[in-house]
Amino acid sequence: MRSRSGVLLAFATAAAAFAPAQLQQPRLSSATAPALLPARPLAATRPLVATRPARHAQPAMFLGVRKALISVPVLYVLMSLNEYATHRWYQHEEFNRNHAFNRFFQRLLSVLKNRPMRLPDGRANLVKLKGGGHHHAETYDDMSLKKDKRWRQTKANSPRDSGVCWAAAASLDSDIARGTAFSWAVTGMMTVQMLPSALPVFALLGFGLLETLAVLLPGMLVHALVWNMLHPPMHGLPPVKLKYGAPSWPLEGLRDTAYFKYIYENHQGHHVLGGQANYNVCCPLTDHLLGTYVPTATWVKRMRKVPGPEGERWGIPVEPKGVPQAPIIAAGKATERDFTPTALLNAPEPA
Repeated sequence: MRSRSGVLLAFATAAAAFAPAQLQQPRLSSATAPALLPARPLAATRPLVATRPARHAQPAMFLGVRKALISVPVLYVLMSLNEYATHRWYQHEEFNRNHAFNRFFQRLLSVLKNRPMRLPDGRANLVKLKGGGHHHAETYDDMSLKKDKRWRQTKANSPRDSGVCWAAAASLDSDIARGTAFSWAVTGMMTVQMLPSALPVFALLGFGLLETLAVLLPGMLVHALVWNMLHPPMHGLPPVKLKYGAPSWPLEGLRDTAYFKYIYENHQGHHVLGGQANYNVCCPLTDHLLGTYVPTATWVKRMRKVPGPEGERWGIPVEPKGVPQAPIIAAGKATERDFTPTALLNAPEPA
């Protein structure tokens, strides 16, 4: 009996040596160890099985700290570039002018589709896009939007670009936000525009497709939220509702911050300068890199006077404290030129 007990004790000791530490029983000194009980018959003895402790995996971050930290500045730069390019060359149709970039596409289409390089009158056959920056045609320098039935119905109010006023008003009447907000469709378009730059850049940084989308999609939503919080209200239009696009209300608390004041003034200068500078709106950067940034102290000197109450408007602009204010013309003193928005006075001559 003693020999059988000794064998069982030896097996138990060997098994305990390979068992996890938390399953081992604390050793007792010989003085305190209880006397060994008589061993049970071998057939009735349960085999000693060393069970492994359950491993509870810690939840891992989807991106990890390094990727999360690097994704924010990289995405911001890409968004700033995309915002700049879309606003300048598409919305303001600067692509449509006779510059090297447009001439490249003229030649490309001439080769691919046998498109004429010249019009019958000898002018360059420009490649043209239909942009969406028409709200400039009715924006005063105090950022309010002109609302005048006679002005909106005529086709010849601009001395330099006949038909602009009517065409702009006609195109904007079909949009409740008058071209100032990002609808869900526009947000989707901007997101698709980001793919040709975001996918390869993030791939070079070691991001997979799902990881890239996990950064890009929330980033584009935040961009739309900031844009819709800023842009329609600053032109005196109602806040954007969810059924139209990213709503204005989630970020309304930013209106009293230094960030909001900066982007408001930056975009205010864009309008005062006739849409010829300060193309970034929510993501300031590219203007500084390309030399198209004009500081407030410079553009404020060119701010024009605006008509008083006699000038009908769509609403009162929502603005932070301390932004430049356009002088108001006394009642009955405004001329036809005063009622003409700055963008129309600065409209380029047709090519």
